[in-house]
Amino acid sequence: MSRREHINHASREAIAVARGSTSTHAHLRRRLSTIVLVTAFFAAIFTVVVYLSERHAHGSQIHSTFDAFLFSTSQLLTASSVASPTTQLGKVLELFFDIYAITVVATLAGSFGAFFHQRSKEMDRATHNLALAEKDVVKEAEALREKI
Repeated sequence: MSRREHINHASREAIAVARGSTSTHAHLRRRLSTIVLVTAFFAAIFTVVVYLSERHAHGSQIHSTFDAFLFSTSQLLTASSVASPTTQLGKVLELFFDIYAITVVATLAGSFGAFFHQRSKEMDRATHNLALAEKDVVKEAEALREKI
């Protein structure tokens, strides 16, 4: 396969996931949607918690809801942040964020691994079925030649 064919195939697969074209594509779409929705929910909740706990703390770098949102979201997604919490609650939340980020990355890796494995099995099955169909066509053609 050429590079262009790989890109076209990847594009078709991404569209198939968005549409949920097969049960395998729909399953990956559900997993990805769940991760996005749970992360957005946690980001919203923890933005408020971080803001309320850190905004007046001595030496805190978090003074606005945007600062709290940036801190919470970057922690949830990457396990690294743009600010350091100064309160005990902020430090505990930072640990939770790190655990969550690691869990999300592992879940994403597993989801994509399972998807690619299942798609490979489906493609192998389709190739096998095509080969069987080709043999049947050849047999039918030979039978027709004998009749003629």
